[in-house]
Amino acid sequence: MRIGKKISALFLLTALALAGCTSAPQPSQSATQTPTEEPTPEPVFITAPLTGVQYLEGTNPYLALPALSAKIDNTYNGRPQLALNDADIVYVTRVEGGMTRLLPVWHSQMPETIGPVRSVRPVDASIIDQYSGIFVYSGGQYPFKKAARETGLVMSDEDTENDKDTYFREPTRSAPWNLFFRAQKLQSIYIEQPAPVQSMVFDAEPSAVALGEKVEAIDVKYTSLRSTWKPGTASYPWSTASQTVWLRWMDKTEHLQEGGAQVIAKNVIVMEVEHDLSFIDPKYGAIPKAKLNDNTGVAHIFSEGYYLKAVWTKAGNDQPIRYSLTTGEPVKFAVGNTWVEMMDLPKSKLTITKPEVATESDQ
Repeated sequence: MRIGKKISALFLLTALALAGCTSAPQPSQSATQTPTEEPTPEPVFITAPLTGVQYLEGTNPYLALPALSAKIDNTYNGRPQLALNDADIVYVTRVEGGMTRLLPVWHSQMPETIGPVRSVRPVDASIIDQYSGIFVYSGGQYPFKKAARETGLVMSDEDTENDKDTYFREPTRSAPWNLFFRAQKLQSIYIEQPAPVQSMVFDAEPSAVALGEKVEAIDVKYTSLRSTWKPGTASYPWSTASQTVWLRWMDKTEHLQEGGAQVIAKNVIVMEVEHDLSFIDPKYGAIPKAKLNDNTGVAHIFSEGYYLKAVWTKAGNDQPIRYSLTTGEPVKFAVGNTWVEMMDLPKSKLTITKPEVATESDQ
């Protein structure tokens, strides 16, 4: 009996000890530990290659798509043009008769409709080659079209786009100033084309501001028309705040795009370029061609109301036009769109108006 009692007592003590170990459970680690907060990811911005404007990643699908360049009329009958302020860069090129045509390049913004479209000219191939993508035009002479085709860009006109509903004739305008195209729809057909790459340097403090002098007006007198730029303010889709811009006039009249907005630019470049006049058309005479490839010249740079004299250079047909200081460093441009006036020498003239310097008698 003693043995049995010892065994019973030992069993009881063991049971109590086990009960004591489990009767008051300890709080789990998850109940006492403060949850770790996930760090807020840093925003990622993508830079538009032709303007330097930064967009939050995923907010601008056009940056991954091909650029679209087009030959646009610039005569009285061709104005107002559509969506010039949406273009990243616009070239003003000489054509026959002392007139000019425009060659805008759209990329970071793509308007729904663009026009009026006109025919290709000899200088176009050496301008559009660097941007890849799509080139829109409305016919032209064989050697000019051949040069443009050799760039490898998609060549788009009414014939190539037959039955695609991308081109139309605007009934409120007269031919040949009534050809328009649906830019977004056209771009969506050729999305496999590469996007352009950056060739200009953009900075919050442009070189003209840091190293140049203030000006009040820019005036380029071509043989048959006058292009004038004056400082002003305006807003862009990528910035709701008012920006310092250049406002454009044509022949002393405000240059307005369709809808009534005045044409504006963050940067204006006036290039001094010698032109080749050897191609003679039986009807129109000499067809000017700017000598860009393997060449260099003076570039007048205007940003944020300031002016700086610089140098332009261009190598082969597919190479971009480079702008540099006299020291060889690249010119820094204001973030935003750019207009390039290709002034033909010696027929055109540039006049820069600077502020009057106050004298003691004015005090």
